Amino acid sequence: MYRSILSFLGVCALLSAGAQQTVHQVFVLNEGYFDMNAQTQVVPVSLGSYDPLSGTYQTVATLTGPRFASDVEAGNGVVYVAADDQLLKYDADSYALLGQVQVPGIRQLALWNDRVLLTRGELGGLPHYFEVRLASDLSLDYAITPADGLLYSAEDVEVVGDVAHLAVGNSFDWGNLVGEVARVDLTTGSYLGAIDLGPDGRNPENIMLEGSDLFVLNNTDFSKSSISRLSGGALSYTVDVTVNSSCGASVLADGQVYYMEYALNKLARFGTATGIITDTLAGSLAPYGMLYDPVNEVLYTTATDFVSSGELHITGLDGTVLSTVPVGVSPGRLALDLRTASGVAGDVGTDVRLFPNPTDDRLQVSWEAPVERGEVVVHDTAGREVLRQRVGPGDTRLTLNVQDLPAGPYLLQLNERPAQRFTKR
Repeated sequence: MYRSILSFLGVCALLSAGAQQTVHQVFVLNEGYFDMNAQTQVVPVSLGSYDPLSGTYQTVATLTGPRFASDVEAGNGVVYVAADDQLLKYDADSYALLGQVQVPGIRQLALWNDRVLLTRGELGGLPHYFEVRLASDLSLDYAITPADGLLYSAEDVEVVGDVAHLAVGNSFDWGNLVGEVARVDLTTGSYLGAIDLGPDGRNPENIMLEGSDLFVLNNTDFSKSSISRLSGGALSYTVDVTVNSSCGASVLADGQVYYMEYALNKLARFGTATGIITDTLAGSLAPYGMLYDPVNEVLYTTATDFVSSGELHITGLDGTVLSTVPVGVSPGRLALDLRTASGVAGDVGTDVRLFPNPTDDRLQVSWEAPVERGEVVVHDTAGREVLRQRVGPGDTRLTLNVQDLPAGPYLLQLNERPAQRFTKR
């Protein structure tokens, strides 16, 4: 027994060398609860942090003043928050407030070099709907105005190379919705024009990138949702995907656009290669917010009652919920804090990834190079085999049910690839 434990620890030590990109934390922006009738902030807006390594969540900042929040972005050791009429900047390690400026109608954010990009929208209109600000002190660098050609309010902003793409819907002027993807050259600060998404592409809310193509989720007038594909700077198609519509929660992962099928209250998938609906994931939960983690190949989805509680679900690409943690009220937006770390136990020297780790009941195992056939085998610290599951031809992932395993450390091996360590809580 003693020798088995030493062998186990020795293998773990070998796994600890090297460097890799990791998800340091997942920021969760909780919108809180503002009682419109009483004009009272019942639950404040808050920023939380989920640690994938420990599987724990903590509130790191509580925002006093904002009635709601609309976006969060992280990068270069800083996290930015759009809340009501405020743009806030926090240290991603100490969570200290580093800066704050007033931006009426602020909606969504993106980062480009040493700049913060933001869209705007408000009832009654605004002087302009897109701003570029200095990341250092949040001061205004320049704005794209109606005189430049950007006439309507925008939601999402996605940067491809040095060009910002804006989801322009004019959504604060309900009777006059539009559907465009506007483009701004960030190197020159000039407006490049807009791509019309057609009559079924009104009210675009989320822009997703695959290669050089853009996929856009549109919520129209909320009677249905559609997906548009843009290729080579032009519209390829806009197709309807749901009857009735919900929020703009959607992500692109593994060649699929994941979105909510309102009628079934489940996640559905749209194939980017086929241009048609792939399926509806029967075991999935209806998301309020959603984010793809390409490092661990999982989805982070959220749920809420909008009044008193919220949850963060770590979800496999098949819709299976791997684990759940309670968070704040109305967790609508999420952001990855990616770091390059050395000395991290895990997939050094192999393409096998395990998530979440530690785990409570289910463990997602994924790998890049498909196998013809094989098995995933799990051993305990005494070297005893405790679990075995076959891998089908062409598979690149599977989900293990480890619910019945005793708490403790284990080693997992796919065929002859280096063993990986995980912990069952």
